[in-house]
Amino acid sequence: MSLTDQLRSLLTSLKQQSPSGFAAAFQVEFNTPKYLFQTYADDWMGYYSSMGIVMKDPAVRWGFTHDGIASWSELKALDEHGVFDKATEYGLNYWAVMATSDSGSKSIVAFSRSDKDFTDREREQLFADFLSLHRLTLQGPEIEPEFGEMLLDLSIRHTHPKM
Repeated sequence: MSLTDQLRSLLTSLKQQSPSGFAAAFQVEFNTPKYLFQTYADDWMGYYSSMGIVMKDPAVRWGFTHDGIASWSELKALDEHGVFDKATEYGLNYWAVMATSDSGSKSIVAFSRSDKDFTDREREQLFADFLSLHRLTLQGPEIEPEFGEMLLDLSIRHTHPKM
């Protein structure tokens, strides 16, 4: 399977497993990801951006200081600014947050769904796919420079589908 096919397969899998959307920041340096994929509804992304929520978001704050998996209920206590309460107004009711520093590079992702909390098995599958995508975004551009260019382009289109 080509690197491009692997990437598309992983992104499709993550989207299917997180029906209300996800935000995945890969290769984060100085609070800026090299690759960013967001699949939340436009109204939530617009609100989130316009209100400058990113550094108040307990999922992001946890991700910068931890590796592993955290559930919505674990992060709720860190939500001093009511980010999760506001997110529920947009149908983002349950979360699974994951982070890794594998291979010396930080990546963070937050998955959401509206219907029910993620099971342990679902979180573990999401984490396995997230780690695969983390490694692919880290090593793929070194293996195939044109893959790196495509990855940047896809990151922009996946985050801003109307572009």
